[in-house]
Amino acid sequence: MQLGPEHQRLVELAKEVSRGFAEKTAAHDEDASFPSENFDALREAGLLKLTVPEAHGGHGLWWDKRYAPFYAVLEAIARNCSVTAQMLQVHSHAVGMVALLGSDIGRYMEPVVEEGALFASVGSEASVRADQPAGFDTLLSPAGDGNFSLSGFKGFATLAPVARILLIWALQPGAASTREGMTFVALPSDRPGIELIDNWDTFGMRPTVSWALRLKDVLVKPEEIIGAPGDWVSKDPRTFTLGYASNHTGQAQAVYDFVLDYASKYGGLDKNPVVQIFLAEAGCRISAARALVRHAAGLWEEGDFDNAELESMRAMHLAKEAANWISQQAFDICGARSTHKSYPLERLYRDIRTFTLHFRSESNLFMLADAALGRPFHSKSRYDRVLAAK
Repeated sequence: MQLGPEHQRLVELAKEVSRGFAEKTAAHDEDASFPSENFDALREAGLLKLTVPEAHGGHGLWWDKRYAPFYAVLEAIARNCSVTAQMLQVHSHAVGMVALLGSDIGRYMEPVVEEGALFASVGSEASVRADQPAGFDTLLSPAGDGNFSLSGFKGFATLAPVARILLIWALQPGAASTREGMTFVALPSDRPGIELIDNWDTFGMRPTVSWALRLKDVLVKPEEIIGAPGDWVSKDPRTFTLGYASNHTGQAQAVYDFVLDYASKYGGLDKNPVVQIFLAEAGCRISAARALVRHAAGLWEEGDFDNAELESMRAMHLAKEAANWISQQAFDICGARSTHKSYPLERLYRDIRTFTLHFRSESNLFMLADAALGRPFHSKSRYDRVLAAK
């Protein structure tokens, strides 16, 4: 799929702006701190408004005929720094969800365009708490005078400590499924009752600052509710899957780039047949994943949403497998020297291994198998589920 000149320029800008991101992010890996320098550069380049509609001053990506450039930008940045690409993905998805599902969206889009304000999509109910609840924990309840009250707990809230707006996923009381009860609320991050918990001490992807949130009787005004209950599942076909596939493809490419450079510099490794076979095999795997990402993006642009998500899930699986295989094999190819922290390989490996755990592979494959066997599937099958009784 060929991008038009305007979108190709956007991809080239992403490549150029992100060129030094890895080195900057490496300094934040030790203490799991946010790489603000990278986002200053994205802000200055106008890359924080990727999914803001054109009518509101953005690039209008991630809908209509503008899926492919969005994923190409994410892969380009992930090749230089997957951590930054993941945070940009979270921000862009949150902005795009508000833009498509919300009303009076100008008040949310303007801070992004004019000031580069960051959004965080806070959906995960997974946490590392010993008392983790069963079912969906975050509930929205009537609080009188047309207002609502929000309480619950969120884990893995990427960007939350630095975001101005938190797009929080919640359920209406008594909802039996996400199709009927999933509700988004867009709240300022300093709203009373929102407590940030710094429990982010992980193996990889450390600078994503994916802290936890405790929500206690948080005031929600009617105008802060985005869309109607269930809109994300029943009215918006878009998913996050191909964003992850694009990032994993960029991660695999980053390891390939390192090995290629390393082999050309040390001990004639580029003449070693084992190394040559690895480079050929790795290149094939990356190209296969990238080709499927582009194919899936084309289906999204054609409006063939269910098949687009199926191909996106296949692309994500291929990209995950490619990134994990390449990053594991790279140590055998490059040897003990490459494990030293002065080289990026050990950090690339940690980030890949951590990030590829986001979606369980077996769940993904079971859904693909069910679809192949003719069982019901739609782009939001992952979310259209009956909830456990409280």
